[in-house]
Amino acid sequence: MFDDGHRRDKQVTGQRDGGNNSPSGTSPPDSGPPIEETGEHYALGSARLQPHGPLWKVVDALVLVGVGGMVLTVALQVVSRGLGASIPWTEEVTRILFIYATFMGLAAGFRHAEHARIAFVIGKLPRVGQRLTVHLYVAATVAFFLIVGVKGWELVVQQFNSQERTPALGLGMYLVTLPIVGSAVLAIVAVIQSVYRSPKLRERLERGEMTTV
Repeated sequence: MFDDGHRRDKQVTGQRDGGNNSPSGTSPPDSGPPIEETGEHYALGSARLQPHGPLWKVVDALVLVGVGGMVLTVALQVVSRGLGASIPWTEEVTRILFIYATFMGLAAGFRHAEHARIAFVIGKLPRVGQRLTVHLYVAATVAFFLIVGVKGWELVVQQFNSQERTPALGLGMYLVTLPIVGSAVLAIVAVIQSVYRSPKLRERLERGEMTTV
């Protein structure tokens, strides 16, 4: 009876301890394999700036709408011309959608450093040189898009003040130029995010490896 009661006491004690009956001096089993870092596991300050967060989902949606809209307007243009009644605004809409899709896609590509790079030299540099090239990559990219953003904004203001409009739809030309400014800002955010908030991606950039995910 004493043995039965002792066994029951041990069972109760084990339940209180969370069911861990491993002998003393041994660590509990691992909860699972370590989580491998991907583009979804890093952020810049908040969830809005994650590569697949709300901000970038909006950018991806704009690219999708732009590409899909171009397909539809070009198809509509071809069909209308085949019927002998060409729709004049389709060509203009196609150009506008192309501008939006191109510049939004340009910015989105920097989330994972997917743009073409000359990397074969980087892989042959010493470790110090590899680390330096990443900072030069960020500095040059930020400087370039700062110039693009400033000059693009000046053009937007000029077009807004002059009330310049598109010939077919009569839209303000500043609406056509706005994606240039927006993509410059997004590209700066994305390049800083990809290099300084993702150690794994940064290491691959330093070694000159392909980074498409």
